[in-house]
Amino acid sequence: MHKKNKVDWLWDAWCIFSVIGIWPRFIEPHLVKTSHLELAISNLPLALEGLKIVQITDLHLSRTVPNFFLKKIVRKINALKPDLLFFTGDFICQSLVDDPVRMEHFFNQLETRYGCYATLGNHDYEECLSINSKGDYDVIDTQKSSLLRGFKRLFSEVEVTGNLSERAAKVDIHPQLLSVLGRTSLKILHNETRQIAINGSVLNVCGLGEYMAGRCLPEIAFQKYDAKYPGIVLSHNPDTIAMLKSFPGEVVLCGHTHGCQVNLPWMWKKFTKLENMTLRKGLFQIHNKWMYINRGLGSVMKFRWFALPEILHLTLRTKS
Repeated sequence: MHKKNKVDWLWDAWCIFSVIGIWPRFIEPHLVKTSHLELAISNLPLALEGLKIVQITDLHLSRTVPNFFLKKIVRKINALKPDLLFFTGDFICQSLVDDPVRMEHFFNQLETRYGCYATLGNHDYEECLSINSKGDYDVIDTQKSSLLRGFKRLFSEVEVTGNLSERAAKVDIHPQLLSVLGRTSLKILHNETRQIAINGSVLNVCGLGEYMAGRCLPEIAFQKYDAKYPGIVLSHNPDTIAMLKSFPGEVVLCGHTHGCQVNLPWMWKKFTKLENMTLRKGLFQIHNKWMYINRGLGSVMKFRWFALPEILHLTLRTKS
């Protein structure tokens, strides 16, 4: 169970009494903005014209997440009446499944016409993965306060190397998390492609493994991809785009960055650690693919400044 320690209580007190900390600590993390986006796809069959997709990511569910916030997300998503829903990783915080009942209930309330598909993030493995003091991808010590780790980053000049530690390479997918998700309507795609039949046509949906765990394996993930039809690629970490140049797919949906989380000069670079630091949030066109980086819904450290939690409402259009 996530319990507040002395450091967390002191942090809450500072946020309240400083006044300036009230918004990023207690208000903005519980707001939800729906971003509406239409993308023109060159080979989109007429049968898929107007297909409505919802993407959410980085829920980071723990017992500290309030029920009203989860209800708000469900209400907003169901009001959009999506055809498909995609979740792009980080279901939990620091590899701890401490609220399986609410997680199961949350995802089973989401309503779609053609199903819900998901991939995993760096918090969804048996041990949590992040950046170590050398800038390598590594297993982190989750016994230490996330708040203290956050403050430590403020004074760190570490750059991401892209190297994978031996410990990270051995970490497996979280079996308890998979068990919980198996009782929901979600279909987990881990280096796997599925074809979804829609109105007599087909949409490829490809889910990639976690980049920071060395499990992003496109040569396996795309084996069953049918290039006659368009496709959506689900990947937690936007740095995977560098691996996808020679693979198909018109739209790549990502998360991981939390939209920089603290969008203040100098500070955002301390909270956002990527190999390609331009891939922070929003829409990009790279390698003839559209890529959208969602700001996500939650975070390990509940603190957001100018990075509102986000639901993406994406509509596919035929390219004229």
